[in-house]
Amino acid sequence: MKKILSVILAGLCYCTNTYSQYFNQPSYNKNYYSWPVGAVKAIVANFGELRPNHYHMGLDCRTEQVENKPVLAAADGYIAKVKIEPWGFGRALYINHPNGHTTLYAHMNDFYPALEAYVKQQQYALKSWNVFLDIPPTLFPVKQGDQIGFSGNTGGSQGPHVHFEIRDTKTDKVLNPLSMGLPISDNTAPDILRLAVYNRSLSTYEQTPKIYPLKKVNGIYVPVAGNIKINTDKVSFAITGYDRYSGSTNQNGIYQAVLYDNNTPVCGFRMDSISYAETRYLNAHIDYRYRAAGGSYLQHLSRLPGNNGGIYKSDGKDGVIDLEAEKGHDIRIE
Repeated sequence: MKKILSVILAGLCYCTNTYSQYFNQPSYNKNYYSWPVGAVKAIVANFGELRPNHYHMGLDCRTEQVENKPVLAAADGYIAKVKIEPWGFGRALYINHPNGHTTLYAHMNDFYPALEAYVKQQQYALKSWNVFLDIPPTLFPVKQGDQIGFSGNTGGSQGPHVHFEIRDTKTDKVLNPLSMGLPISDNTAPDILRLAVYNRSLSTYEQTPKIYPLKKVNGIYVPVAGNIKINTDKVSFAITGYDRYSGSTNQNGIYQAVLYDNNTPVCGFRMDSISYAETRYLNAHIDYRYRAAGGSYLQHLSRLPGNNGGIYKSDGKDGVIDLEAEKGHDIRIE
């Protein structure tokens, strides 16, 4: 017997100043950090953005398409580490702060003169250009706004920018910098391009989902086809969507999405923090089979078996909706 679902996709969360009550709200001092680049306050990529086999783990800060913009300490602290490598972060430094966080600044061209001289001395002593140095806490203290170097395009960079991260110093878990009150203007709601529906009597890896194009009606996305007819008793959903920051045309990642069944939240994800040990779980957050075949990113609104990544919150059924009961189901995603 076919089941009929009414599905609407309300405005997804597009700003880290707006929180769903489904998730616990992070509690941070919103005035602790300042912008880490002496350039326009804008980003190319945001935290949690989807990448091949991993999440993007910070902000890519614009440098107005040029190199050698001032890189600034985001808060008081001391330079704790320096990394130099031909790939990855290129030339990067880490600052430890009294609040228990570490900030990372990557793809730099040069460090400030005293630090640059120290690093060169260590390279000669170690007889290696590639280094990852632990620096004594008293050697290079910094104040918020101090210039710590110059932006560049080193390492695995695709163009001039500064990659900026905020980490928990003890656990090395990476935190969403936009939860800290950094001054990025975001008044544009995400675009939701398509909805995917899965028959969860089968593995998601053994099927191609039914894809429903969406249209926007009075600010709400609905399937072009109207109500959805389902030939199974168990379903789950995924979406393709992108966010844009004010004044930017870049397609960035969605901060959060929550699935509701008859006004009850059943599963959602939110990009508050991700550890490097968890980043490969991206391949269980997306429909990996669909993506590997050349399709777009579909972000699951269910927690797949074995996905222990921390971005999800769900009920006991992990976002799989049981349609056996003889009742209607109003499905909402916001």
